Amino acid sequence: MDTKKFVKAVLLCVMLAVMSCVDVDQAQPAGNDANLTGDRDLATKRGLEVFDTRKKADPSKKPNKLQKTVGFASIFVMIAVIKWL
Repeated sequence: MDTKKFVKAVLLCVMLAVMSCVDVDQAQPAGNDANLTGDRDLATKRGLEVFDTRKKADPSKKPNKLQKTVGFASIFVMIAVIKWL
């Protein structure tokens, strides 16, 4: 293994270790019960009913053509990174 590649790999591992040690605050629940109606609706569902979105299909939440293209192109980027890294 080339020395440059080894140094890059070690630096990457060190950066990952430092990032995983960063202390973050825990999420706190909202104090207002008026905002929790969506959570209650989700909590009442059972089994695979959670994944059934046909009843409440919101077209604004679906990915548009650009988002689909970027997602598809990311597969080729991943292959290129793995091949030439």
